[in-house]
Amino acid sequence: MSISFWRRLTTPVKQLIILLLLVLLLLLFLMPLSIMSTRRVQACLDNELYHQTLALRGWFVDELYYLRDEAKLLSEFEAFDDAIDNHDDVQCRRLMAAYQNAHDADGIYLITEDGKVHTSSTSPPLDAETVMGLDLVQKGANGQSVAEIVTIDEKIWLMAASPHVKNDGGIDGTFLIIKKIDTPFLEKLAGGFNGVIMLSDGGVMVTSFAEEATPDAPEILTQTQSGDPGDALQPATIREDGVSYRILVAPLTASHSGAYALALAKNASIVDETRWQVFKWGMLFGLILIIFILFLIHFHIVEIFRPLQSLVASTQRIAAGNLDEPLEPEGAAEVYELAANFEIMRKRLQELLASERSLSENLEMRVQETSRALEDLCRAREHLLAQLISAQEEERRRVSRELHDETSQSLANFIVRLSTLSRLVDDQEVLAQLQVLRMQAAATLEGVNRIVMDLRPGLLDEYGLAPAVQWYADARLSENGVRVKMTIRGAQRELSSHAQASIYRIMQEAINNIAQHAQASHVQIVIDWQEDALRIEIQDDGRGFELQHALDSTKGHFGLLGMRERVLMLNGKMDIHTTPGQGTTLIFVIPYALNFVRKNDQN
Repeated sequence: MSISFWRRLTTPVKQLIILLLLVLLLLLFLMPLSIMSTRRVQACLDNELYHQTLALRGWFVDELYYLRDEAKLLSEFEAFDDAIDNHDDVQCRRLMAAYQNAHDADGIYLITEDGKVHTSSTSPPLDAETVMGLDLVQKGANGQSVAEIVTIDEKIWLMAASPHVKNDGGIDGTFLIIKKIDTPFLEKLAGGFNGVIMLSDGGVMVTSFAEEATPDAPEILTQTQSGDPGDALQPATIREDGVSYRILVAPLTASHSGAYALALAKNASIVDETRWQVFKWGMLFGLILIIFILFLIHFHIVEIFRPLQSLVASTQRIAAGNLDEPLEPEGAAEVYELAANFEIMRKRLQELLASERSLSENLEMRVQETSRALEDLCRAREHLLAQLISAQEEERRRVSRELHDETSQSLANFIVRLSTLSRLVDDQEVLAQLQVLRMQAAATLEGVNRIVMDLRPGLLDEYGLAPAVQWYADARLSENGVRVKMTIRGAQRELSSHAQASIYRIMQEAINNIAQHAQASHVQIVIDWQEDALRIEIQDDGRGFELQHALDSTKGHFGLLGMRERVLMLNGKMDIHTTPGQGTTLIFVIPYALNFVRKNDQN
C-alpha cells in the first residue's frame, strides 16, 4: 500500500484497516502459540505412551522367556521320571497341580509319547484334542524348548513347551504351560496406566477395560501386523465418537498363528483442551490489547490527527497562495504550538510576499529593459558581423579582381617581353639571366593566381559551390599526397551570394585544417542536397584531436570557433566527432529557410 493511497483514505477507513490488521496479527500470533503449546502437551503424552509401550512389550518378551524357562525346569524335575516311566497318572496330576499353584499358571499339561494328555485341573481351559494340535507341542516332541503367543478360539494365550528327556536321551513327553491373556489380566498388568491396553493378532483383540469405550484401531493394528516386528510405529491420533485418542502400536514376536501387536491408547482430550485454552486466553488478552490500542488511536485522532488534518488544510491554502485566512490552533500542546508557529509564519510570509511583489515588479521592469538592450545589442552584433563578412567578401572580390586584372596582366606582359627580348640578344650570359627572370616571373604569376583563387575563386561565381569545393580540395590536399573523394547527392539548389560565400569559407577552413594538422591519407566529402536542409560531411582518417582542447586553444585565427560562428549565422548547426588516433568527422546542417533564397545582391 503506497503512502499516497493511504493519505487518500478517510479516517474511518483507516481505523477499520488498522483494526483488521490488529486482528490478523493477533491470529497470526495465537496460531503458532496454540500449535506450540499443543505440540508440547502431545509430546508429553507421546513420551508417556512410548515408555509404557516399551515397558509392556519388554514384559511380554520377558514373560515368554520366563514361561520357557519354567517349562524347562518342569521337564527337568526328577519326580516326574518315575511317574512317567510307570505311567502313574495320579502322581503326574498331583505334581503338576502343586507346580501350577506355586507359579500361578492357568494350566499345565503333560503330553506323553503314547499320545495321552495329562492335566493338573479337573476342568482344564483347553481340551486334549486342542492341546495335541498345538504347534508348540510338536516342537517340544522334536526336542525344542519354545515360548509363543497363540490364539485359540478367539482367545489369546502365552504358552511355553519343553520336552522331557529320558536317561537314555530319548523324549518320552512334553510339558506345556499356558497363561490366558484376558481383560482382568491386562487390567492388572496396566497398573497405574491411565489408558487402554490392547493385544491383537489382527483379528482377535483383548483390551484392558471391557466396560469402557475404547478406540477402534484396526487399520493401525493391521499395519503393525505387516510391518517389521522389531520396529515401533509413530504415535497416531484417532477420533471415536467425538473423543480424541493418542495411540501407539508396537509389534510383538510373531508365531505360527500370526503376528501380534501391542497397542496403548490414551485419551487425548487434554490436547484439544490445551489448544482451546491457549486460544481462548490469547483471544481475551488480544481483545483487551486491541481495545487499549483503539483507545490510543481514538485519543490520537481527537488530539493529534484531526488538528493535524486541519493544519494540513491550512498549509495547503497557504501553499495555494491564500494567506488571508488565519489558522486556528487546537489539539495537543505540541500540535497547538505548531499551529501557532504556522500562524506567525503565515503573517510574516504575507508581509514578505507583499515586499517581494514590489521588488519583483521593479526587477521585472529592469529585466525587460535589460533584455531589450541585449536584444538590440545582439541584433546590432549580428548585423555588424554580417556587414563585416559581406565587406570582407567584397574586399576579397575587389582585391582578387585587381590582382587578376592588373597584377596578373602585368606579369603576363612582362613574361612576353622577356621572351621577345631573349630572341634579340645573342649574349649567352644575358640569355641565361633573362631565362631566370622569366621563370621567376612565371612563378610569381602562378602564386598571384593561387592568391586570387583563395580570395575569390572564379569557379564559385561561375559554376557554384560543389565545383569550387572540389577544385580547392584537390589543389590544397593533393600537394600533401591526400586522396580526395567527393560525393554529391540530390538536386543542387541556388544559393544566395552571402550563403554561398559563407559555406565556401567554412569548407575552405575545414580543408586547410586537414592539410595542416590531420596527417590524413584519405578525405571523403559528401554534399547532400536534402529536402529541407543542406547537409555536408567531411571525414578524414587522420590522427584526430581532443575537441574541447582545440576549442579552448583557438586564439587569434578563424579556426573551429570561426566555422561555428559562420554556421550559426546561417541558422545551422555543426557537429564534430573526433577521437585521438581515429580521424575526424565534421557535419554541417544548414536549413534552406532564409539562407538559400536567391537575393538580388548589389555587387
